[in-house]
Amino acid sequence: MIIGVEGVSCAGKTALANALVQVLDNPLVVPCYYHAAPHPDLLPAPVAASGEEQLAGLTVLLEVEHVRRRRAEEAVSQGRDVIFDRTVDTLLAHTHAVSALHGFPIVQAARQLVLDARPLLPDLTLLLHTSPTVLAARAAKRPGMPPIFYAPDFAQHFIAHFSQPLAPYCTRLDSTPPTAALVPLALRHIQRSRRAPGIAHPWQPDPEGPAAEGSAA
Repeated sequence: MIIGVEGVSCAGKTALANALVQVLDNPLVVPCYYHAAPHPDLLPAPVAASGEEQLAGLTVLLEVEHVRRRRAEEAVSQGRDVIFDRTVDTLLAHTHAVSALHGFPIVQAARQLVLDARPLLPDLTLLLHTSPTVLAARAAKRPGMPPIFYAPDFAQHFIAHFSQPLAPYCTRLDSTPPTAALVPLALRHIQRSRRAPGIAHPWQPDPEGPAAEGSAA
């Protein structure tokens, strides 16, 4: 099974991915684009000066996605689960947010660019979200984090992309609680999806109701 962990920076993606390693059977964690890039210093800036430049940066990131895909496919061929720390939907969510903030009319062009790259999509995406206050507090502990990556307006547009993600199934999880409290809820979604693929559609209420998500708080 391929599991995606999504959300803006400081939402808790890496912490959850690493915690899931302890409860799943020898999964591979595919690191985010920055850590997977052969040369991180060559990655594009978060915000370009134009839509064309933003699309050019997306092309660079898709080259990194190719590296990540190879690693994931090798693990799948060995019968291992794969956890993506950010999925290819991150690239489109980022583009969606930047386009909304700066008026770049490139959302559809970006989507087609990613589709043409034939990305490996997760069977289930866990979309983490929390309040702007929590994001800011976590970012304060990570010196050098570009503010755009967790700014409230950026985060709002980023999350909005997941109303129509590339990944077929997506579940929203409140990541305000400590990771240890979030793991059982995430695991329950994973196990449910493993038993009956395709039950968690974007924006559909949790089958166990709002109380199930809140129970991890």
